[in-house]
Amino acid sequence: MKKKILFITGCEGQIGQATVNYFSERAWDCYGMDKVNKTKLNSLKFYQKGDVSERISFKDLFSAIKLESNIEYQISLLNNAGVAVFTSSEERTYEEYKYVSDVNLLGPIFGITEFFKHFSSQKNEFNLSRLRILNISSIYGLISPNQKIYTDTSRNSSEIYGATKAGLIQLTKYFASRYADSNLQVNCIAPGGILNKEVQGPEFIKNYSNLVPLNRLCNVEELVNLIYSILNTDCSYLTGQTISLDGGMTTW
Repeated sequence: MKKKILFITGCEGQIGQATVNYFSERAWDCYGMDKVNKTKLNSLKFYQKGDVSERISFKDLFSAIKLESNIEYQISLLNNAGVAVFTSSEERTYEEYKYVSDVNLLGPIFGITEFFKHFSSQKNEFNLSRLRILNISSIYGLISPNQKIYTDTSRNSSEIYGATKAGLIQLTKYFASRYADSNLQVNCIAPGGILNKEVQGPEFIKNYSNLVPLNRLCNVEELVNLIYSILNTDCSYLTGQTISLDGGMTTW
């Protein structure tokens, strides 16, 4: 018998909800963590209110599953939680810098290291056939945003957001190398803009689309499909990589 497990942070956001639903429909057990009091997701196997910037939250999350000796496990962690601030760089406060850095960088560090400690220590006792970690970075970890496109929104991408997402790409490389001997694959996706008309104005959508060869933003279902492809593939030679899902934005 084989069981597929997905741990996901930021499960209550746009990407998180779509991911949980997609994986659950394909017989994965999803264990989610977010900062809200109550989950909206009936498809979750387990929900924990937690803070990714606190190591104990990951300890508790991973301890929620009790492994059985007669089952083969495929276990993955999706570091999806992320935050941004939209004040101007010139007015950025220390608290804002710390908030974004704690969630976008410290959170994945805690997640990756606690995942490694918890499951690697059990590999000799249980059948853990695949251990995988996937980080969600951003296209703005690779390139800088064009400030001219934010004409009908104040949600212009900040310097600290891009810096932390670039740092997450480097963390992916570091831990892929560090844990290679443990048969733990660590990879990353750098998505372009995800379409969300609730927070994006029509001018922004048009302006952003003009920067993309495919002339549109990414649909959340396309990102989830790539997440699933990476975590579900039989390929065990893929590690330390960042895949840009940007409609070709970084090609010109």
